[in-house]
Amino acid sequence: MKTLNKLIDFVLKREKSEGGFGATPFLPATIEDTYYAVKILYLCNYSPNKNLLKNFLFRQNILELYIKPLAKYFKLLNYLNLLNTFPQPIINICKNNLKISFYKNLTNLETLCFILEIFEILGEKDIVLEIKKTVLNNISLFNLNTLKSFYHLYKILKMDFPIDFLNKILEAQNPDGGFGFFKGTTSYMENTYYACYILYHFNLKPKMLKKLKEFILSCWNVDGGFGRNSQGISFLESTYYALWILKNFNLVNGF
Repeated sequence: MKTLNKLIDFVLKREKSEGGFGATPFLPATIEDTYYAVKILYLCNYSPNKNLLKNFLFRQNILELYIKPLAKYFKLLNYLNLLNTFPQPIINICKNNLKISFYKNLTNLETLCFILEIFEILGEKDIVLEIKKTVLNNISLFNLNTLKSFYHLYKILKMDFPIDFLNKILEAQNPDGGFGFFKGTTSYMENTYYACYILYHFNLKPKMLKKLKEFILSCWNVDGGFGRNSQGISFLESTYYALWILKNFNLVNGF
């Protein structure tokens, strides 16, 4: 409990009086930092201030957002059960813009992933299926050589993800327990999360589970958050990744 309280304190120090969370206690709130803050708090079974979050979210002009933060925005609306309270005309404009973006980004796996996530939240099953079919039929067109690319591919294809790639993911684990961008590269928390996320959903585990925990704990800082590696400063994103892995692989004992 003491550890979770430290994590919660790390997050709450980044909450702004006008709503939202920033990367540090002194930087303004961003959608992506707010997204990871909320996710951490939920993993800690701590309820965030929904009214403050609603104020922050409804102040944003979502028609000016890039697709990546837009996906985080809709995820937040969904997590906080605010989707039905959002103006439908603006959502309709978003849908039309996203359909145009889909056809312009047929070979950009990351962008396709974010577009699909938004349409999933909005219940647009036909376009979700079209994106999945497009990716599945054109796998050879994508540059699939990093764990990040495998992660986005999995998020789109789910259980249609080619199992041949699972060995490449397992082989990317380093002796320190973390995962690199691909086999033989330096361990970072985000790559470790990408690998663990995919393995978890195939009911698999990294080969060196004990070393995995050691790597994650080596990234834990005195401020309560986690860095990208053992020398890195704490970020909300890397902290969420670390906590997700610890909880989903039952590594929280002794943490």
